[in-house]
Amino acid sequence: MTIESITSGQEKQIARFLEDAAISATKLGLAQVVLRLDKDSAQCIITRGDELKVAIEQATINALKQLSSRYLVLEDRLDLRARQIVSSAPERSYVASLLKANAYDRDIRKELPENHLSRLEDIAALIEAQPDGKSGILFTNGYTNIFYVEGKDGEVFAVPVYWLSDGRTWSVGDWELDAGGDWRAGSLVLCPGNAVL
Repeated sequence: MTIESITSGQEKQIARFLEDAAISATKLGLAQVVLRLDKDSAQCIITRGDELKVAIEQATINALKQLSSRYLVLEDRLDLRARQIVSSAPERSYVASLLKANAYDRDIRKELPENHLSRLEDIAALIEAQPDGKSGILFTNGYTNIFYVEGKDGEVFAVPVYWLSDGRTWSVGDWELDAGGDWRAGSLVLCPGNAVL
């Protein structure tokens, strides 16, 4: 099957949609959140501007992928040859596997062993082992480090961890599974080292 490339007209139309959405989101954000903040809260947003930018960019990319019915998700998503064992987390080591192609959480988790869930204290220890983004098990190259954690109600959620080079800080989030679209190829999936891949 041949897939035709996007036309310049389609590219321009999508760019217009993105520009309109940015203007609308800015107005909505100002009206519903920013104008209701106190001075200290506003400064927190300014200080974390890099994180805001990354979150908006990722949300935009995920929305585009979700709205495109032809977006391809490839099989063989985990490169099991590109794995590494670390023992910087307390009490247990971690296995890291490179994501070979874009993939949703549900597909990634199918390829992981049953005991692949991480603990928040382990994630914190791995981050602490790489202060100022120094070299270690976690990627600091703009790609996401992906963990899966069980919440207090038994629900499993994804915990993306990435290094913000502009802000010189680590960013940690929590996402409902598959809620943000798929993870991009080149990201790192980490699970406890006692989980044999």
